[in-house]
Amino acid sequence: MTEGNRREPAWRERKTNAGSGKGSRHAGNNHSGKSHSKGSHSSHNDGWNSGNRRGENRNGNARYDRRGGHSSNRGEERNDRRGGYRNNRSYGRGNRRDDNERRSTREYDVKEAYKSRYPKEPYIPDRVSESDLDSETWRALSGLPVDNARLVAKHLVMAGSLIDIDPDAAVAHTRSAVARATRIGAVREAAAIAEYTAGNYADTLKEIRAARRLSGHEDLRAIEADCERGLGHPDKAIEIINETDFTKLDEAAQVELKIVESGARADMGEAELALLLVEQIADEYPDMDEELQARVDSVRADRLEELGRNDEADSLRSEIPVAPEPVSIIDVEEVADADTPYTASDLQGSSKPLIDAFDTIMLDLDGVCYLGEDPAPHAAEVLEQVNSAVFMTNNAIRTPAEVVQKLAGFGINTSAEYVMTSAIDGAGLLGKRLPPGAKVLVIGENGLVEAVTAAGFEIVQRADEHPAAVVQGLGRNITYEMLEQGAYAVAAGAMFVGTNMDPSVPTGDGPAPGNGSLLKVIETATGQEPFVTGKPHATIYKMAADLRPDTERPLAVGDRLDTDVAGARAAGYRSMHVLTGAQGFADVALAERENRPSFIARDLRGLLVTHPGPVKNPTGVWTAGDSYGFSIGERGEVLREKQAITEPLRITENDYRALIAAIWEAKDEGRWTQIPQVEFVDEHSEDDLDYSLDQPREAPEVIHSSSAVLETEETTPDTETLFD
Repeated sequence: MTEGNRREPAWRERKTNAGSGKGSRHAGNNHSGKSHSKGSHSSHNDGWNSGNRRGENRNGNARYDRRGGHSSNRGEERNDRRGGYRNNRSYGRGNRRDDNERRSTREYDVKEAYKSRYPKEPYIPDRVSESDLDSETWRALSGLPVDNARLVAKHLVMAGSLIDIDPDAAVAHTRSAVARATRIGAVREAAAIAEYTAGNYADTLKEIRAARRLSGHEDLRAIEADCERGLGHPDKAIEIINETDFTKLDEAAQVELKIVESGARADMGEAELALLLVEQIADEYPDMDEELQARVDSVRADRLEELGRNDEADSLRSEIPVAPEPVSIIDVEEVADADTPYTASDLQGSSKPLIDAFDTIMLDLDGVCYLGEDPAPHAAEVLEQVNSAVFMTNNAIRTPAEVVQKLAGFGINTSAEYVMTSAIDGAGLLGKRLPPGAKVLVIGENGLVEAVTAAGFEIVQRADEHPAAVVQGLGRNITYEMLEQGAYAVAAGAMFVGTNMDPSVPTGDGPAPGNGSLLKVIETATGQEPFVTGKPHATIYKMAADLRPDTERPLAVGDRLDTDVAGARAAGYRSMHVLTGAQGFADVALAERENRPSFIARDLRGLLVTHPGPVKNPTGVWTAGDSYGFSIGERGEVLREKQAITEPLRITENDYRALIAAIWEAKDEGRWTQIPQVEFVDEHSEDDLDYSLDQPREAPEVIHSSSAVLETEETTPDTETLFD
C-alpha cells in the first residue's frame, strides 16, 4: 500500500476521520503511527513517527527527544546527541491505550511460561488474543502455520502494549516473534521499532536491514541513520542519508532525515554546515505543519547554541510554541509501588488537573452546565477557571445566541461562536451533499431554521416546491402537516436528514418523545432511514473542536454514556463523565466498553483535580491514590479491603475510581457484580471500614444508586433506585 510514492509499513495504521483508529488509510493529512494492536492514539502528523511522546526517561528526568523535539521543559538535562531523529515510539505509541479495545492485553509478567521448544518465551496472559492484532499484519502472517501465527500475533500485541511501560519486555516479545517468523517483513519492522525504543541501536540496525531485504522498502531510514549516530558513526549516518531515494519518502520523513543529517554533521564538528542544513529545511518545505516546524526550530536553536550564538538561540526558543505534555494514562509511581504485573483499566489517570492536561474542554449542556431550569452543582465556579471551552448540545431547538443567553442566566459566560448544536452539524451535512442555494424542507424550530439558512440554503415548507432535502430536528411546534409534507418529499426522492436520534428527552414529569421518536414517523411512512448527525457521531465533535483553532487535545465532558462519551470516543477524544445528569453510578459501573469514559467525577470539579490512575495490587484489589482497596467476590459481591459490602457504601472520588475499575474488570471477565448503592463523602471518617459490618446502624442518605442490583439467595439488597 502506498501514499504518494511511499509505502506505509504494515504495522502502521491510519485513523479514520471519526478517530476510530480502524480502517481508513487517510484522515486528511493527519498521519497516525500504529502499533500491532487495533486502534491507536491520536498522534502527531509526521508520517511514520507516531506522536513522539516527549515523556520523561524512566531513569530520571533526562528527555528522550535528543534535541529533536521542542519541549516545555527546556532546562532539564536531555538524553541527546545534539540533534537528530527524535526517539520514535511509533510501534508502541498507538498501543498505549485504545478507547475501544484491548484492556486486558496490558497484564504482563516476563517469565518462562511455555513447555515447548520455545521454553524461554515471555509470558502471555490467557486473555490476550490474536484478534487484537491489526488485520494487515495478521495477513502478513498468513503463510505461517496457524498455531504459530497466533503465537506471533500475541507476541506483537504484547510488545505494543508494553513498549511505553517496559521497553525491554517489549523487546523480549518481538524477539520471540522474530524467532517464530524470521522471514516476515512486518515482524522484523516491529522488532526494529522495539529495539530502537529500548536503545539497542546495533540490534535495531540488524532488524531494519532484515526488514528491507524482505520487503524492499525504506520506511525506517531515519531510524537507521540515527542508530549509526548512536553507535558513534556519524559518517555512516551520512552515507545512509546520501544513498536514500527521497522520492520514496513523504515530506515528514524527508525532514526527519535532514534533521538526522544536521545532527551527524554536528557530531563531526561541522557546526556551520549543521546549522546551514537546518536553515535550508524551512526553504525546502514551506508548508510544514506547526509541530514539525517547531521541531526544526528547536534543532536550529541547538545549532546556534553550539556556535556560541546564545542570544539568537534563546530568542528563537522563546518563539517556539510549547507542546502540551501528554496525559498520563496511569500513575507510573503507583504501578511501581504496587510491585505487581500491570493490569490496565479503561479508566485512565492524569497526574495534572484536567484543565491543565487538556487545551479545550468540550461541555454538554443539560446535565452538565445546567439541569433543566436549575443550575448544575459547581458549574459556574468551575467554568470561570477554564480558559478554553466550547459548548455542545444535541438539542436543535435553540440558536447559539439563545444558548449563550441561557448559560448566562446560570452565571456561565461564553459567546455564540463557541456553541455547537446538532442543527449546525445537520446543516453541515447538507452542505457536503447539496449544491449552494438548494431547497430544503425544515421540520423544527429556530435553531434549525437559522443553521440551514446560514449554510446558504433556501427553506421551503411544502413537498410540491421540490426540496432537495428534508431535515428534521426536535421542535415543540411540529405538526402533523409538517411531518406529512416531509414524508411526501422523502418519498419523492429528497434526502432525509435527522439532527440526532435521541429517543427521549428528560422532563420534570418523565421522559418525553425526542427527535429519534419523531423521525420514526417519516421513516415508517416512507421506508427511508434518515442520515443522522449530532452525538454520538464524530463529526459534531470535530466541528466543535474546530471552534477553537488551537485545539490539539480536547476533553469532552458529559452526563450520558451513549451520546457524550460514545461520541467523544468515536472522534478519538478523551472524555469525563459527571454524575449530575441523566446517568449515575450504576450506569457507569455497567457501561459497555465502547461507552466507558476516560475519567469519572461527581461534578465539574473533577476538572480542577488530578485523577490517580487505578492500579491492581498484589492482593488482587484495585486502588486509586489514597482509596481503599476494592475487588469483586466469587458471588459478585463488592469487597472493600476484603470485607463484603452489605449496606449503602460511603466513598470518596478515589474510591469511586478504584471501585469502577474493579467492576469493569469483573464485567469484562464475564462475572456479574452486585452494584451497591453509594454515597459520596469528601474524606473518610475513622469508622468507615466498620461501616459494612454486621452491627446495626442507620443508613446514610443515598446520592447515587443502582437500579441494576442482582440478588442472590445469600444477599437481598435494597433495590430501590434514587435517580439523580
